[in-house]
Amino acid sequence: MTTVHDKIKAELLQEVYANIDRIYDSIDQHFVMDETRRDNVIKHLNILKDELYFIFQTTPLS
Repeated sequence: MTTVHDKIKAELLQEVYANIDRIYDSIDQHFVMDETRRDNVIKHLNILKDELYFIFQTTPLS
């Protein structure tokens, strides 16, 4: 059974992920990057998503 806290966390995570995707889109639209730089940006944003996912899964809400 999913608790209210789990539902809140899921919604927050979805919102955070969407914001990270918007950050990437904004960077991609406003800056000319070579393939290596673009891959690096994507890699680091994915690392951020992974870290946030871990926090959301292992840390209780305040």
